[in-house]
Amino acid sequence: MLISAGTLSAIDVELNDFELKATAFIAGLPDKHAAILKQYFTWEILRKLRQRATTQPVTASTANSRYSESRKIEGLLAWLDDHGLSLSTLNQAALDRFFAEHDYQSVHRTFLNWAVRHHLTGPVAVPGRKPPRPDASVPDEVIWSKIDLLLEDRSIPLPSRIIGLFILVFAQRLCDCVRLRRTDVVDDKGEVSIAFGKTPVVLPASITSLLRQHLDESRAERPFAGGGSEWLFAGAMPQHHTSEANVALHLSSRGIRVREVRRARIDQLVQQVPASVVADVVGINIATALKHAANTNATWGTYPELRATTTEE
Repeated sequence: MLISAGTLSAIDVELNDFELKATAFIAGLPDKHAAILKQYFTWEILRKLRQRATTQPVTASTANSRYSESRKIEGLLAWLDDHGLSLSTLNQAALDRFFAEHDYQSVHRTFLNWAVRHHLTGPVAVPGRKPPRPDASVPDEVIWSKIDLLLEDRSIPLPSRIIGLFILVFAQRLCDCVRLRRTDVVDDKGEVSIAFGKTPVVLPASITSLLRQHLDESRAERPFAGGGSEWLFAGAMPQHHTSEANVALHLSSRGIRVREVRRARIDQLVQQVPASVVADVVGINIATALKHAANTNATWGTYPELRATTTEE
């Protein structure tokens, strides 16, 4: 009534309620937490809200969001207590462990950067929000549906089915697949492996079965004069391997665009294992693997436990 009559100055109701609620919350905290949070609340949260209130009223959602921020900061301080730490003793390894156990919150970054500026904690590196991964050029489910197709569709020539699986599963180039030699295949104690890169890859049972069928059929065919072909996927003449164009035609007729699915498969692999491992197993340049990792925002290079430990030489 007095405000309406002009006797008292108008107040921002939401801002006032927020200040009372937050002050009561801080007062109920342990003294050492209350001292830190009161300082941050007064000079960072409340000051900025008051500045904003001079041009537009504070909304209920904004007030609730800022109150939630105070509770999240207290959660961080409580976590430090539980681990025998404080802001003054916080180190990079502990901070990485915290973010490994908790979802990223921008308020944590803002608060910790404020704490560093005010010398309440040491110079720790606070991770930023991870950018969203771009949409895959070929969705995972499409790639795996094509893998199932090649495993089951007997209307596709067997060599093209196997080569297609090498492309879809192991991200191989078509030109490299058709140039594989019989000596590249190692059958040891029931396990069949192929060295696409530096490290041999043990083939899954489903692909092994198809490859053995192909080898058996190749041996049963009438050999070339002077002996069989050295190529794993022989062409019409013993000195020639099968044609890239023919294989590409067989695969494209089933909606498999070789270059596109290979790029998408590499993108998938660098999300699952470090780029260096992908390069080693798949047989691509490490720079190429790292480029795919960067383009897809793969997180292996910044995994907290990798940064938390150092190796002495």
